[in-house]
Amino acid sequence: MKKIFALTLALIMLMSLSGCNGAGDTQSPADNNLSSQQDENERSKATEFIFELDAEEELTVKNLIFDEDVTIIGDFGTIIFENCEFNGDIINTAEQFTRVVLPDGTTVNGNCVFKNTTKEATMDTPMPKFVSPNTLNIVCEDCIGSCILENMEATIIFNGETYSMADVEFFYDATTNELVPYEGQEVSSFFVGQWWENGEKILQMFCE
Repeated sequence: MKKIFALTLALIMLMSLSGCNGAGDTQSPADNNLSSQQDENERSKATEFIFELDAEEELTVKNLIFDEDVTIIGDFGTIIFENCEFNGDIINTAEQFTRVVLPDGTTVNGNCVFKNTTKEATMDTPMPKFVSPNTLNIVCEDCIGSCILENMEATIIFNGETYSMADVEFFYDATTNELVPYEGQEVSSFFVGQWWENGEKILQMFCE
C-alpha cells in the first residue's frame, strides 16, 4: 500500500513539474520567427514589389525593407511609403500625375526612376512625381517626370546633375498661376521637372 501511495505521489509531482515548465513559454515559434525578421526600426522584409494604383487612390505602405526594385503602375494615384528602406530602384511608370511620396524616416539607397512614353507636354501637364524632404537621385532619361523637394536645405540629383535652391530663378505664384522672378519669397517646396514642348527638351526649376 505504501509503495502504491509513493508511486502515485511521484506521478503527481512529475505532472505538476511538467505543467510549470509549459506555462513559462508564452511566445510561440511563429512569434519568435516574426521578431527575428524585424530590424531595429520595426521593418520586415517585403514580399511584394509591384503596386498598381487606381485613379484617385491613395495607398500607404509601412515598415518594409525592399531588397528588389519596386514598380508603381497606374495614373492619377498616390502611394506613400512610411518607415521603409529601398535597396533597389523605385520605378514610377505613370504617364500622368501619380505621386510616389517618400517622407522623413524612409531610406532610399537606389534611384528614383521614371519610365513612361510621354514626351510632348507643357508646364501644366500633370506629370508623374517623386516627393520627399530628402535628397533623391532622379533618373528621367527619355520621358517626362518631376521631383518635389520639401526641404529647402536638401538637393535634387536629376539625371546626374545636382540642383538646389541656389539654382532657382523662378517662383510659382498660385494666385496668378504664373512663374515670376524668385526674389526671396517664402517657399515650402522646390520643383525640378523635364518634358518636351514642340519637340524641344525643357528642364524647369522653380520654388513655390
